[in-house]
Amino acid sequence: MGTIRVLSEIVANKIAAGEVVERPASIVKELVENSLDAGARSIAVWAGYGGKGLIRVKDDGCGMDADDARTCLLRHATSKIADADDIERIATLGFRGEALPSIASVSRLTLITRRPCDDAATIIKTAGGIVESETQCVAEPGTTLEVADLFYNTPARRKFLKSDPAEYNAIAEVFMTICLSRSAVSFTLRRNNDLVADYPACAGLLERIGQLYSQDFSEKLYRVSIDKTDFKLTGYVSAPDTTRVNRTGQKFFINGRPVQSAGLSMALTRAYAEFLPRGRFPVAFLFLDIPHDFVDVNVHPAKREVRLRTESYFQDLIVQAIKKELQGKGFFLEEPSSRIPQDMPRERAFDSRPALSFNSLREEAAAWHTQDTPADPAEKGAWSKRPPAAILLEEAISRQRADAHPFDSVRVTGQVLGMYIIAEKDGEIAVFDQHAAHERILYEELLSVLVQNTNASQKIIFPATLHLSIHEGPIMEGSVDYFQRLGFGINNLGGGSYSIDAVPACMTGIDPAVVVRDTLHELMDDHASKAFESRLQELAAILACKTYAVKAGKALSIPEMEHLVKRLGAAENPHVCPHGRPTFFIITRQELERRFKRT
Repeated sequence: MGTIRVLSEIVANKIAAGEVVERPASIVKELVENSLDAGARSIAVWAGYGGKGLIRVKDDGCGMDADDARTCLLRHATSKIADADDIERIATLGFRGEALPSIASVSRLTLITRRPCDDAATIIKTAGGIVESETQCVAEPGTTLEVADLFYNTPARRKFLKSDPAEYNAIAEVFMTICLSRSAVSFTLRRNNDLVADYPACAGLLERIGQLYSQDFSEKLYRVSIDKTDFKLTGYVSAPDTTRVNRTGQKFFINGRPVQSAGLSMALTRAYAEFLPRGRFPVAFLFLDIPHDFVDVNVHPAKREVRLRTESYFQDLIVQAIKKELQGKGFFLEEPSSRIPQDMPRERAFDSRPALSFNSLREEAAAWHTQDTPADPAEKGAWSKRPPAAILLEEAISRQRADAHPFDSVRVTGQVLGMYIIAEKDGEIAVFDQHAAHERILYEELLSVLVQNTNASQKIIFPATLHLSIHEGPIMEGSVDYFQRLGFGINNLGGGSYSIDAVPACMTGIDPAVVVRDTLHELMDDHASKAFESRLQELAAILACKTYAVKAGKALSIPEMEHLVKRLGAAENPHVCPHGRPTFFIITRQELERRFKRT
């Protein structure tokens, strides 16, 4: 007897579920997309216990009859495509027919559906992919799907789920993204029994952005558009001074489908390259309409990532459109050096360039350069015109310890590559990373507030107001006590709004709303380091690194560099930044002589 066997339908569905159902947010995405494909004008989502206990999606779409209700739970059953040729021109959000059977195989699923022309609704209940009952009931036209006890029959998968707040946050992010894609549809979201979002249908994208974020935020965006025969671009981008600490503010939609695209992210970076400091990313909501045969959505099980034919052509058009809009708003940029083709290239092959990694894109940022600070403070009044960051750096460094430290006798000789400080000490050469060094200093200052139990806050004359979205709010709820212990004065105003009336004493001169929002986005990042003993340490490290420490590429004067080096020597652990990167290294005289073959 042979050793190769055909797997049962239940086992095959569980394997497929591992690709489609990564977490509760994946289920919300699949079910809401099905509702949109069904023509729903109103969609309600419930998430209980982070979606691990219950997910319910109710819509007013076309519904199904009893036969279709039974068939939709079978693997590869779909109304979206009929043959292989249809894959080349997919116009719907779903098409594989894998989502529902995969979800049903790892949960207890209830399907209630009714067409407007039917007198009664069909209700089907399954457990682990096996149909337990099918009856009729009274229900409004449309479809309701309930997914309970996710991964109840695959406990190994359930153990890998995160906490309820973390899973809810992922659901909220998916929910907001889909809301952006369909401004003419009404959406509601409930967390357990609480209504957290109610977005009525609106006239356009800008109004929907105002619903999801804030009216003030939407008014600061710039509209971009391209209208060509075979390509259309519409959307909004931020001014160069409205940025994020990561790419969470970038939303791309291709033919109405929310997607992740390394190439489109790179186009944004190119468009803003002359303005953005290192580690900052623009905000954008961009909708691309492209011929369906130029898009391959069949490259990822969850359909999140796509491939584009002639991707460089689309990138160039996006860069040109954004630069043109920024020029019109007073940001003077040179015209692109190369001409953009007027017609879309029609080659059939997809771009052969290697796919860009999203992990590498997270670290990539636009270059930013400043003018050199004159060594002589009196030269052309430069000292009085120093940027605020330089003044703040001196204020922080002036609080250094009075006791002696290893870098007392260090003599700074200069700065290289805009980020490394070169110094000489006892016949050795020391090379300092200015960002990592300042990060260590600020990190220890923030944590010293807790150790010394002192009130190290500074009141703000005009408190800042922070409006948070539905996926930022829960992170703030779980972190507000830690912010306060580090010296922030944060008060809940209700409705997702907070006022900030105090900041840590070592962080004066900052925009508190920007700093707090950036920190929240870092805390939401699944790829962020978790190597800290407490949430307080993680929060202090993010504040020190991402929002305040002097950045690589920032020119410093000799006195500023000397103060920075001496302050680092006073730190409890001057050798590494909070994330483990070295702050300096030593090149001995013997090593130099060996390299030059003097020994």
